[in-house]
Amino acid sequence: MKKGFLFKLLFNIVETIIIFMIGKIFKVNSSVIVILMVTFFITRLLCGHPKHYNKAYRCFIWSTLTFTSVYALSNLDLFANILLTIFAGFIATGRADINDIYQWKGTQTKYADIEEYIKYNSMNDKLIEFENKLQEKDKLLYLLYKYRFKDKMTFSEISEKLDMENPRIVEKLNTIAFSIRIYCGI
Repeated sequence: MKKGFLFKLLFNIVETIIIFMIGKIFKVNSSVIVILMVTFFITRLLCGHPKHYNKAYRCFIWSTLTFTSVYALSNLDLFANILLTIFAGFIATGRADINDIYQWKGTQTKYADIEEYIKYNSMNDKLIEFENKLQEKDKLLYLLYKYRFKDKMTFSEISEKLDMENPRIVEKLNTIAFSIRIYCGI
């Protein structure tokens, strides 16, 4: 058995016990604690790719704060608490990205100039040359360029397709945006 797997298993068991104990501190019924924890887990599993921090302590802090807030509202009825848990579980996936909400509403993005340029200059020699050079140099950057600017995918869709976190996607897209603006004179 790998050492990393054993650490993750032990970490998840300890984290679950601590979250359960926090519920007991708030005097929440044990069956309600189990219902809320299972609801959170199932929501994250069904709604998309669950977000994970690369550091265990960050994951622990986020999880305990989430459940502490749910337990603090335990004086609400069970149905309201389950809805809050589903909401928290949904936010814990990549599908609740605020950037996607703004793009869906049609608000201008910081890439609007690039999107407009590509829309009206798709056969421009400079643009075609940029795309070819980008594809030769870095396949990942090219895929991000293609998905975002050609296929008009949202950050969540790109995240699912490439299995990347949104901050990393934004970082790479900023690099692409800077390059295309310089290369094509946008």
